[in-house]
Formats: sequence, structure tokens, C-alpha cells
Amino acid sequence: MALRDGDAALPNLSISGAALAALLHRCAAATGDCDGLLFGRASHLPAPPASLSDYDDLAAAAPPAPALTISVSSHCSLSHPSSLSDPLGRFHPPSSSDPSSASAGAAVGFFSSRRRTALRPSMRELALAHSLSKTLITAHPLLFILVSPSASPNFSTHSYDYRAFLLLASRLVPASLTVVNVGPGFRDQYHAFSPQSPMPCLPSSPAPAGHAHTTLGESKAVDEMVDGFGIGRLQGILGSAAGQAAEMDDMYAGMLRKLEKLAREVEKSNIRVLEQVSKSVSQILQFLSTSMLLLLISKLILLQNCGCRIVNGSTEGLRICSSFFPGSRIVDFWSTQETYTHLD
Repeated sequence: MALRDGDAALPNLSISGAALAALLHRCAAATGDCDGLLFGRASHLPAPPASLSDYDDLAAAAPPAPALTISVSSHCSLSHPSSLSDPLGRFHPPSSSDPSSASAGAAVGFFSSRRRTALRPSMRELALAHSLSKTLITAHPLLFILVSPSASPNFSTHSYDYRAFLLLASRLVPASLTVVNVGPGFRDQYHAFSPQSPMPCLPSSPAPAGHAHTTLGESKAVDEMVDGFGIGRLQGILGSAAGQAAEMDDMYAGMLRKLEKLAREVEKSNIRVLEQVSKSVSQILQFLSTSMLLLLISKLILLQNCGCRIVNGSTEGLRICSSFFPGSRIVDFWSTQETYTHLD
């Protein structure tokens, strides 16, 4: 549909952040220029209520018309460039299916990607817009998004410039494109969210007797998180609205008791670990002292076998009897200065 410039105000154009990111990624990943179809929906927002006035000229004015909104949710593009039109700019479907089928009926426009070029529609894109508008027969102006990706010489910075156009009469007129879910201005959209499908109905009654094993497993899973809170009380929270606050308080208290019990167990385990570490350290020290004594004895044995005599003038020391060394003399080992005299 091609509107004249004075027919109505420009529609509100919007695209989701995920759809825009996917579109820019497709344009950047292409080996060259590419194009494709844009899918979404067009809807008329309810008109604002007419203002009441005592003046005749304002009362006789026509009521405001409903605003048209075009929202882009996805895109479709083939691997080879210029897949939507022939060299003359005439539209041909990407597949052998009818463009007026259900899948192509959601098309709201098309996009084109040209690297490092000005954001101005070409003659071929204008011809494609006219041909596509006649083929799709939409009840709203055709949307066209022109993308121009570019990169720095060392490919450290990638830029994506884009601009939206609407086919009005025989011209592609620039229009403002709003990115949904990006920026603080769209924070209110989350408060007005309405799901397309209702929430499933959750069973609020206890499980039958034939499913005792399932109830036991679920109870064990609940007991691991909440102390003293059965699966029946948890189903009661999901079922009725009465008494939910009290049940939630009890569940929170049970979770605190569970955390306190876990904290005590961790504290006891830490004490046991410290005791085990202390015991291990004492065993290591005892082993080291025994090893040092054995090392000294081995040195004495080595000196005795070499025919050496240890002589010292100190009065304090450790006397090792020759009975420890069969067939040898008494050896005096002193902790102060030592003098070794070889026997001839």
C-alpha cells in the first residue's frame, strides 16, 4: 500500500532489540551486499478520547484517527546477494511458494545491506519497493530498512549505520525507527506485558496414594532446602491465596533453621579438621626427631668403621656405649667442638 503524503500521519515504526541484533549480524556476516524480507505485524492503536469543549469550532473537528503501528520481529534472507529482485528491480519470491501465502503474509517490508555507502535508497531498491508493495498487497505502507556496515582498517571497530524508510506514494520517505527494550525509556513496557498464552494450571491437591514414591522424592527435595516444611504445605501455597503470607513466613523460618544447622555442621567439621591437622603436625615433628637421631647414629657407625676416634675436652655430651657397636671401643660424642684423630 502506498499512501499519499497528506493522507495521514506517519506510522510508528518499532523493532525489538533481538531482531535488530540478528539483522545487523546477518548483514555483517554476508560476503557482500545482501537483502531480505522483514516480518512482523501492523496494528492500529485505539484513538485517544475526544476532548470536550464548549467551543463550536473544536467540537466540530473530526475525532482523531487510530494510530498505525508497524512492529518488526524477524527477517529472512538467502545466502546469495540480491535475492529478492532481478536486475530490473522486479520482485520474485525467494522460494517457489506463493508470496501471498501465510508465511509471506506477515511480511511488512524488506531490508538491504550495502557496505560503506550513503544511507540513500537506490533506483533498484525503489523499483523493488514498488514491485513488492504490489505483490504483497498490504494494508499499510511498505517498510524499508537500509543498512550500511563498515569496519576500521585493522578491523578493531565495526560500525552499523541504518535508516528506515516508508513507501509513501512513489517515494521512499525517511521515518523514525524505535528500538524496543533498549534504554530507560522502555522500562514501562515490562509493567504492561501480557503473555500470548496463559500460565498452565498447576495441580493444588496432594498426589494420589498410587504416587507415594513420587511424593517421597519430592519431600526429600523439599527437606534439603527447608527444615520441617512438607510437600503438602508447599502445594497449599500454590493452591489457595488464603494464608499464603503465614505459610511463606513458616517456610522462610524453616529455611533459616536449615541454614543454621548447616552452619553448625560446618563449624564442627572445621574443628575436626583443625584437630586432624594438629595431630598430623605432631606426628611429622616426631618423625623428624627420630630421623635426626637415626642420622647421627649412622654417622657414628661410619666413623667407627673407618677406624676413627672422637676426642673432646668438654665435660657435657652424650656417651654411647660400645655395646651398641659389637667389637668396638667406647666412643664419646660431644655437642661442642669435635676433634677427629685417625688411627694408624
